[in-house]
Amino acid sequence: MKSRGWIPLWIGRLAYVVGLFQITANFLTPVKHTVHKLDKYFPVFVNSTAFATSFFTGLIVLILARGLSRRKRRAWTLAIIILAINLTANIVRSHAHPLELAFSALLLLLLLTNRKEFYAESDPTTRLRPFYGFVAAFIVVLISSVILLKLRSGTQIIGYPSIKDIVLTVLEGFVFISGPVQFASERVNDAISLMLGTFGVFIILVPLWLYFRRVAPTPKMNPEDLDLIKKLIKHDQEQDSLGYFATRLDKSVVWSKNRKAGIAYRVQGGVMLASGDPFGEFSLWPEVIDEFLEIARRHAWTPAVMGSSHDGGEVWVERAGMLAVDIGDEAIINVADFTLEGRAMSNVRQMVNRIRRKGYTTYTSKFFDLPIEKQQELRELAKKWRYGVAERGFSMSMDRFGESHDSDVWITVAEKDGETKGLLYFVPWTTNRLSLDRMQRERGTDPGVNELMIVSTVEYAKDHGLTHISLNFAAFRSLFERADKISAGPITRGTRNLIRFFSNWFQVESLYRFNAKFQPEWETRYVLYPKASDLVKVGWAALRAEDFISGFRSHSV
Repeated sequence: MKSRGWIPLWIGRLAYVVGLFQITANFLTPVKHTVHKLDKYFPVFVNSTAFATSFFTGLIVLILARGLSRRKRRAWTLAIIILAINLTANIVRSHAHPLELAFSALLLLLLLTNRKEFYAESDPTTRLRPFYGFVAAFIVVLISSVILLKLRSGTQIIGYPSIKDIVLTVLEGFVFISGPVQFASERVNDAISLMLGTFGVFIILVPLWLYFRRVAPTPKMNPEDLDLIKKLIKHDQEQDSLGYFATRLDKSVVWSKNRKAGIAYRVQGGVMLASGDPFGEFSLWPEVIDEFLEIARRHAWTPAVMGSSHDGGEVWVERAGMLAVDIGDEAIINVADFTLEGRAMSNVRQMVNRIRRKGYTTYTSKFFDLPIEKQQELRELAKKWRYGVAERGFSMSMDRFGESHDSDVWITVAEKDGETKGLLYFVPWTTNRLSLDRMQRERGTDPGVNELMIVSTVEYAKDHGLTHISLNFAAFRSLFERADKISAGPITRGTRNLIRFFSNWFQVESLYRFNAKFQPEWETRYVLYPKASDLVKVGWAALRAEDFISGFRSHSV
């Protein structure tokens, strides 16, 4: 039976409403039944426990709502249990708000009648998940318990104790110890003690449940995967320039049955984000794409691709019916055609000549052909020249520098008076091409050092049989080119100006202008996604994967 994707989404939204209403119906004045009045007719123990249960189950339903929207079977099971507990508690105390009962019953009915829509397995977990669960449970239970006790001040609690005393009473109550808050009677004291003690047990059960549940750990790149990927991309002359970036250790791999083709990916916010094109035998790409889509379906992840080439994108579109959006272009220098002669190269030629007259020199080498002392110096400088900013990247950069298992990496170094001033670090692209991973220089270095290093690398490549050099990725290149034409309209130019504003934090226009100076060939890159409504979610996941969300920074090329 065909899956109806809108049903879990709307059930998840209803769960948010139900959870919020269960909370507000218990402590917001416009919709609550004052608890202390009803204590005249209901035993305090029953009433207080049911009141706390209804409030607390509302919080859990709020937490489960996202999992329901994502079709998670475990979220469905827990929601059924929690709603049953909530309805029972409200029936016991006999004074729940009628809308609260109606919403809860409706949600329970929808979950039961649409149970086949909730088939997704739980997301792979990590060893730290129980710790995160403990912290989350502790915070939620602490806040809710403090609110519950505060609402009883002046009724079931003697006087109006301070927040400090209430918090201390809650914390001690989690381990069945009486705190400084005084209650109106022994019955109330016993009821509150039981409630807080139960909450304390719950805080312990959450991490234990997360620890013992049988969910596969998050798969990561292992040495066997790493070696096999390098072997496959090295001997494939048609391999994409981003192929080596599939070896990032923070990625996982989907393999074909014979392990001769694969896709590197990461799960980010419910999006299964593939990195560039599949690698390995082209004839096996459809098979591995099918396996990728099956894993995404099983976990209810949204499949997407970041940085696909045109050829790779065509296979994805044909096999998975995905949509494509152009996100920019990769600059590739054809070594045989490169020259500093001519008007178009005058700016680069002048900068290179000027910087050489100032005493800058360069050399290019395989990284591990350098003396060990120099290797270590470059590792330290590469870290220092981050200037405290964390490494960024996912599809078009590496997560490491100069490590032993990257034996085929290359480096170009710029020096002045014997001191290192800049570096270009390249990863292999098949057997006779290079793909730029990082371009770094010391702050305060004279303008033109980067141009000198690139030109020197091309000159080295001509003498050593290297045919192509992939440079930086230029986002929105086609937009900038259209905006530069006299025929550009106000919308195109307005969009260009908006991107210029964001260039204060992200290298956008500056990278395009820098790359264009070398008269490269342009390889368009795409983001692929299942349907139009997924574009925002996929775009956000891609920005998070590339680490552009955690902070902003500005630097010059």
